[in-house]
Amino acid sequence: MKTLMIGLALLLTAAPCWAQVGDLYNADIVEKTSINDPAKALKQADGQWLAFSIPATEGTRSPCCWSGSWSTGKSSKGGEIGCRLDKRQQSYGTRSDAPLDTNLIVYSKIDAGNVTETRLVGESCPVDGGGQRLTWIGSVDDAAGLDWLEHRVVSGDDHAALHALAAHQNDAAGTRLYQLARRQDDETAGQAIFWIGHARGQQGYRMLSQLLDELPVGETRREINFALAQNDSPESIEKLHRISQSDKDPEQRSMAMFWLSQEFPKQAKPWLMEALESEQDNDVLEQTIFAISQLPDGEGDALLLQVAKDESRPRHI
Repeated sequence: MKTLMIGLALLLTAAPCWAQVGDLYNADIVEKTSINDPAKALKQADGQWLAFSIPATEGTRSPCCWSGSWSTGKSSKGGEIGCRLDKRQQSYGTRSDAPLDTNLIVYSKIDAGNVTETRLVGESCPVDGGGQRLTWIGSVDDAAGLDWLEHRVVSGDDHAALHALAAHQNDAAGTRLYQLARRQDDETAGQAIFWIGHARGQQGYRMLSQLLDELPVGETRREINFALAQNDSPESIEKLHRISQSDKDPEQRSMAMFWLSQEFPKQAKPWLMEALESEQDNDVLEQTIFAISQLPDGEGDALLLQVAKDESRPRHI
């Protein structure tokens, strides 16, 4: 009996351990969790996928792939979810009914020592590996993971890596996004501004305020309006209001009014009407009228009819 127990113990010790890679299945997984820097796993993962996890910001809902309608998730199969490593689905993103995740999985396709593709999903997102080989290194050092993601953004215009950077729990991720936004030399800067607003909360609001002061007038700076409209900090709406009132760039003021009408229609109503009285730029006034027309439930049309009947107003309004 003793010999049998020893034999079983040896068998269990020799048996390979199943590596838990989020909700991945149908994959040939090699576990290398002693490596805490993705850059040091390139050789081991060459010709296959490399995967690691990052801690997500609080309240992050699982990014995943969806079949059927994006808005409802309905399809003939009931709105199935799940991604595949061997192909891309059209419907990918984070829905309001997706589960909350504390960690996200970054998948990187490695070929000849280079990353050719990046995927980002939540731990609870089912992923069909398609029978492919994958090296799993588990949780990585925060700085090493951020270095990996930032390098992918800068060198490969990698949208998935930018998403992962924005969703990383470490405050240093926000700082790196801020530096990308200040580059101003490509589309990535505008995308970084969006993610600062959308994913970084109060830290993001502070950074958007800094960028508003630091960036020169132009398209990149104007991206701040939409980012503020997506930010969940309570100060964001007031900042957007101040931009609409007094920003030095007329186009920035116009865009601020539009996003106020889209995202905060109740608060925007008196502000837009006030702008009709105070704004001196005719182009901005035209955009203000358009913003009023976008107010929901026919309220904008009623206000514009009221303005049209007011003979005391200048006719260009």
